[in-house]
Amino acid sequence: MPTLADCLARRDNTLAAVRMLGASAVLWAHAWVVTTPGIATRDYAHVFAFSLDFHGVHAFFALSGLLLARSYLTRPDLLRFVVARIVRYVPAILVSALVAAFVLGPLVTRLSLADYFGSAAPVLFVLKVATLLNVNATLPGVFDGNVKPSLLYIPLWTVHYEFVFAVALGVAGALGLLKRKPLVLAGLGLILAINVVWFWNGEAAHLALGSPHHLVRFGSTFGLGVAMAVFADRIPVSNRILAGIAAVCVPLAFTPLAALAGMILIAYAILCVGFTSFPLARPLAALGAWSYGFYVWGYLIEQTLAYAAPQLGGWPVFLTTLPLALAAGWLSWRFIERPTLGWTAPITAVLRRLIPGVAPDRRAADAAPRATPGDGWINPKISPKPEPTRAK
Repeated sequence: MPTLADCLARRDNTLAAVRMLGASAVLWAHAWVVTTPGIATRDYAHVFAFSLDFHGVHAFFALSGLLLARSYLTRPDLLRFVVARIVRYVPAILVSALVAAFVLGPLVTRLSLADYFGSAAPVLFVLKVATLLNVNATLPGVFDGNVKPSLLYIPLWTVHYEFVFAVALGVAGALGLLKRKPLVLAGLGLILAINVVWFWNGEAAHLALGSPHHLVRFGSTFGLGVAMAVFADRIPVSNRILAGIAAVCVPLAFTPLAALAGMILIAYAILCVGFTSFPLARPLAALGAWSYGFYVWGYLIEQTLAYAAPQLGGWPVFLTTLPLALAAGWLSWRFIERPTLGWTAPITAVLRRLIPGVAPDRRAADAAPRATPGDGWINPKISPKPEPTRAK
């Protein structure tokens, strides 16, 4: 039975299917957000204490924790690691925000063009969204009559947490904490214990708590991913084990342990989707490279459809948006994301020269403009083969 370390050492996998499934779940839920007045999280069906879209986001964070930790353990270079995260997240959002502000906005605003461009609002919108300072920024007169007024980039709030966790992981790696397995295990145990206490009566009662609520649930799933990377040589990957975990977790789906059980089940299911012959994983993985652009553009497309055809309901909006978001994801990957991945090494090299005391990367010769194995959004098929894990 292969271990996770064995599986991660392979060049080919179907982990990208997880991103496609998660992004589609988010798109599905938001189709009702833009078409149904007054809908709230509590109105969706809940199992394992969360709705389907939140489970999709949890899958993102578990996968990111696994791949980012693996990336840092394979190549422990904090500066390059942080630059890679910025290069991965920002360009696609920047281009989308520019299109929203200077192409879509003038077409759909209720204001005259003179009034729309009469202030710095479009420019400020782009800066706020692209830097993630305010992903809920609005454009003057745009979508303010929609069911969900004015907002264009609701899903991007999760990228805040993704980036914060990634930087924290890099700092922990630079301090050598990822190599101290007992400490990693203790940290995971602590966050999971907090999870059990925090979500004892489910998600809905705690949404008002905002950031602490999200830190707990995202920290739990991200932490599970990090732990899987650290203990990769001890974790077997098998559909039979997944069935056993499901047999334990499913009866807990509506108990005080529901959230924890669901997160553990999702975290291990990711491994089986990515590394075993899981049904439909390969065709979904073929679309997975486009999933980040899909995620960035999906809600904007849904809001545009709701503006153009307000009579449409949730299912028509979802089914219409799905191919459009896939097309946007392909364009984003082909013309924005894949080319800009090559900026990581040059930017890192410039920063090394500018920042005193930063050690050179002795593997700079390997820093060709290609994707690195450790981002929850990067297509593993184009990633360089990770270094094998040595037995201790």
